[in-house]
Amino acid sequence: MQSKAFRSSTDRRHFLIAASAAATSFMAPLGGSAMAAGSAAGSVMLRPNPKQNLFRVRCELEVEGNVNLPKNALVSRESEIQLPITSKAVLDYEERVTRKNANDPTIVMAERHYHTAERKSTLNKTDTVCELRDSVRSTVVRHDVTPEVVFAVDDYFRRDELDLLRTPASSLGLDGLLPTEAVATGTKYSPSMESLAAALSLSSVEASKVVAEVVSITAQEAKIQFTGDVDGSIEGVPTIVRTVGKLTFDRKLGACTWLAMAVHETREIGKAEPGFDVSATIKMVRKPMAQPVALAASKTKVNPTAPIPEDRLYVDLKSDELGIGVLMDRRWRMMSDVPGAAMMRMIENDRSIAQCDFRPLATLPKGSQWTLDAFEEDIKKTLGEQLADIVSAEERVGETGLRVLRVAATGAVEGVPIQWTLMHLSDDSGRRVLATFTMESRNASVFAGSDHQLGGSLRLLDRKSADGEMVSGKYVLDGETRISRAKPRRDDSSEVQSASDHK
Repeated sequence: MQSKAFRSSTDRRHFLIAASAAATSFMAPLGGSAMAAGSAAGSVMLRPNPKQNLFRVRCELEVEGNVNLPKNALVSRESEIQLPITSKAVLDYEERVTRKNANDPTIVMAERHYHTAERKSTLNKTDTVCELRDSVRSTVVRHDVTPEVVFAVDDYFRRDELDLLRTPASSLGLDGLLPTEAVATGTKYSPSMESLAAALSLSSVEASKVVAEVVSITAQEAKIQFTGDVDGSIEGVPTIVRTVGKLTFDRKLGACTWLAMAVHETREIGKAEPGFDVSATIKMVRKPMAQPVALAASKTKVNPTAPIPEDRLYVDLKSDELGIGVLMDRRWRMMSDVPGAAMMRMIENDRSIAQCDFRPLATLPKGSQWTLDAFEEDIKKTLGEQLADIVSAEERVGETGLRVLRVAATGAVEGVPIQWTLMHLSDDSGRRVLATFTMESRNASVFAGSDHQLGGSLRLLDRKSADGEMVSGKYVLDGETRISRAKPRRDDSSEVQSASDHK
């Protein structure tokens, strides 16, 4: 039986959102024209209006196909089972764009407010619904990187919300599909690989056979159709996109105002997410606005070339079974959440960096606390011959008010150098959670700071009892956490149990 966290991850991919066509009214656009000199019959330039920076966008998507689940994504990419999926979603938002400079209309950033963002999916007859919370509807989108990065202004996204907003077609990337030279009816051209990556929300494009053709030009608009295959990747996972679409450019407004696209995407199984073989339809209406409705009246003063603030790139991860929540950087994903245990992994460019196992410990009497010395001795007993050295041990109070005991250790498992960081977190009521980080020593520089981030942000929430009801208070565990590759060391007196499936 698949864990709840893994089932959730299967409907979170960029295009696993969908919707049927719908229209919406938009405010009158700004005046001005971006129509280049020339008649409809002659060659013309299709250039975006650099003064038009405010848009209302409605994107609707429908998806159906299969999700490919692996037996063990860390060992093999071979699919063990295919599960059918259907999904529909609607995104309705206004966005104010920032362009590169006065001479270059390339969009590098946008302020965005979502009026509607919701998805309904069915995976193997199990229905799920995701809707954006009010606290994360105001966002900033950085389009100068691929794939584009979105972060909320006032709060932090949950993983399902973050992936809901990652669509297979970016409204900020539509201009990149336009021809860069003067064209006439019948002109064919090939969008650059960089433009396709930005428009299709890919991390990179290694090869493209996409060909676009200008099918008609009038004084009012130009219509373009495109078709072809793209070989690319998403966060290090190979992806093949077969696409056919139509694009309308309003010559008087100087903006791409309509997109209809069909996509067949085949994505390999990755370390963080399952693979896909799905077909999607995307319909997007994009109209200039005269004044914002929900965005601030004036543009926020943000340097579009400055590094993306690290403190805005956390994701809110939760274990419903254990009743914990934590803010971690987006490379961390909750991979499993079952009664008595939860596990998250740090994945970067489809490479496993580290693993963190959680388990609740028996509640102590109110006012009692475990000492740092006792925790350290228990770790030495548990790791046994695998342990080479205790590197550090400290005690502090985290930002959420929990008491944190932290011990870092080094050793080896089957000849591979391993680093462990074990953290005992407790509150004044005696409720306790053990978090165990495991990683190969070579990954220490990439991992740096993840344990301190967890210790500072972990919070204890209500959690589910064995019968599925939400409870708080005492919780006694009869399971075990795995923290190394050795066979379990059975010692009922030990709070920390050893053995792991992660290297």
